[in-house]
Amino acid sequence: MDWSAAQAPLVATRAVHFAATAITVGDVMFRTIAASAFRPDAVMPAAFRAPTLRVSWLGLGVAVISGAIWLLLQAVSMSGMPLDEAMSADVLSTVINETQFGQVTTLRAGLAVCLAACLVCHRVTIARRLGFAAAVAFAASLAWIGHAGSTAGEAGYLHLAADALHLTATAAWIGGLASLILFLAAAYQSKAVSVTCDVVGRFSIMGMVSVITLLLTGFINAAILVGSLHALVVTDYGQLLLVKLVLVALMLLLALINRLVLTPRLSAFGNGALHWLKRNCAIELALGLAILAIVGLLGTMHPAIHLVN
Repeated sequence: MDWSAAQAPLVATRAVHFAATAITVGDVMFRTIAASAFRPDAVMPAAFRAPTLRVSWLGLGVAVISGAIWLLLQAVSMSGMPLDEAMSADVLSTVINETQFGQVTTLRAGLAVCLAACLVCHRVTIARRLGFAAAVAFAASLAWIGHAGSTAGEAGYLHLAADALHLTATAAWIGGLASLILFLAAAYQSKAVSVTCDVVGRFSIMGMVSVITLLLTGFINAAILVGSLHALVVTDYGQLLLVKLVLVALMLLLALINRLVLTPRLSAFGNGALHWLKRNCAIELALGLAILAIVGLLGTMHPAIHLVN
């Protein structure tokens, strides 16, 4: 592999940050699509809204903390100094103000503050809308501190656009699953079959849009970072990407089972189908988190296209 054990803290931090960002953004998106399915006098929102808001706060908190650790680790890497010396005001000021990573991190910190304020005022319509926009920007802005942010020329603009969409779609699908599981747990207790069918159907539509976006943007990213089938097979980067694709295929299989087999049975079989749907979503989420761990590693590796002549 073209990475060392010394990079393990950075890989772990990146993976945690990607996961926390995805869960936060996915939760905001899910609550947005679910809200329109509830009647104003429905009982379910109270049982559902509180747990998902806690998910947003927890995810955002972990994202902020892991983002700060990521900044410190980048300061160590860029300066070549030990951690205690890299934490000096001069070094951190240089990284924050004079590098693209630092500037984007500062922007994302501002988006995190905006999103936190919107979560506090979540009952206000404009706050929910602004929070949705801030959440999307919070996920998409990760593109500027990955490989896409260093791609030069016109290909760089295409790469940034594709990666931003890829990250947003990932958050909508994988992050939204955490909220869907909480919703299904609340639905299981209340036996609200009709609204459950409606919300699951809306999530399925968002999931299908996310999958199509992921496939298209993933192809663009692979063409830029891998370049050929040969590089995909013979390089560590390509082989790890293949593992990611296998996990994505397994997620797609579970999503198809959920959409085509279990969702239509909710009305007829009630809590039985709901139990299986919740279990499959939990497995799907676990696979998604494994994918985000791989993404955390891929971002520290040299792209395959640079390793094959």
